[in-house]
Amino acid sequence: MTKTTYISILLTSLVLGACDNGTITASGDAAASGNSTGEKASPSKYLKPGAAVDFQHNFKGPLDVGEKQTVDLSFRLPHIAGQLAIKLRADSDLITEPATTDYVFTLGDNQVYSIQQTVSAEVMGKYYLKIFAEVMDPQGQIKTRVFAIAVQVGEPTSKPDGSGSVIENSSGERLILMPAQETTISKK
Repeated sequence: MTKTTYISILLTSLVLGACDNGTITASGDAAASGNSTGEKASPSKYLKPGAAVDFQHNFKGPLDVGEKQTVDLSFRLPHIAGQLAIKLRADSDLITEPATTDYVFTLGDNQVYSIQQTVSAEVMGKYYLKIFAEVMDPQGQIKTRVFAIAVQVGEPTSKPDGSGSVIENSSGERLILMPAQETTISKK
């Protein structure tokens, strides 16, 4: 590598290292980590630095078989111009209404883009509503993010314990005893 490459890497590291190490307060304002008197934001209100899209939803589960719930999907972007394309894809037994699954929004300053979907299922299980977000800025650059909402219908199935039994050893650790079959191969 040349000296120019090394110098470029060094300068980039210095610039990135000098960036503000701030936190996001509950009101959404950035504050310096040492000077913040506000509360830190909950994970659902946190905007990942550099993320193309911030996503929030109000799904409350689990659902009963056949029960319908309307879910508000909200998207917020740091961009003030461009285009937002949202594609919704549901697992095969998850019923979503309306049937429209592709949405396109023209971006404006400080807007929240919302979609309402009603979800239900006629069979117990865990399903996923997958959300593909694509943002195109005015320069034509495309940034994408993928989200998913887990929709539990009915009671969650418990994991099988297997055929082993659980005991505690002398130090109090739980051990699962399971049958094993051992075979050896001897080379002659």
